[in-house]
Amino acid sequence: MAVRLVKWGLEISTENSTAVLKMIKPLENATGDVVATFDLILLFPDFMGYTEVQQQVIAYGVKQKLSDKGANEIANLGGKITNAKAVWASLLDGKWTGERMNATGAAETKKAISNLKEASKVKDFNGLMAKKLMGLEPFTEEDEADLQRFMVIKMQEMNKK
Repeated sequence: MAVRLVKWGLEISTENSTAVLKMIKPLENATGDVVATFDLILLFPDFMGYTEVQQQVIAYGVKQKLSDKGANEIANLGGKITNAKAVWASLLDGKWTGERMNATGAAETKKAISNLKEASKVKDFNGLMAKKLMGLEPFTEEDEADLQRFMVIKMQEMNKK
């Protein structure tokens, strides 16, 4: 089972007019240590005048945005904190920057497949191998003949070494 490196808390005080999103390092059977805080009033000056639902939606959205860049920091709490603080600084500067990270590896897989598709368009050994193995396009007799020719060349190169 995966260990949760970060959990989030929202502390709203109408008495002090504060709304702080907290990044917390969870401890086993305990609340945990606050490792970073983000004052939502700095980003939304009228936050305290919003309804509870509006406040929760904003807190959730900010938390997601702060978490996105650190998603690829699978087992690195320090990296998650650093990335969240960098995103927060950008938000305070009025910039919506960065791309969403995908901790599942799906983005890397899509990129690899895209690269293989591009490689399969090239008529060389690697391109023809990619085309044949991926099976995305018909592998013609001409492609097979070219691949065999490239394989002979590769074998000759290997024998020279």
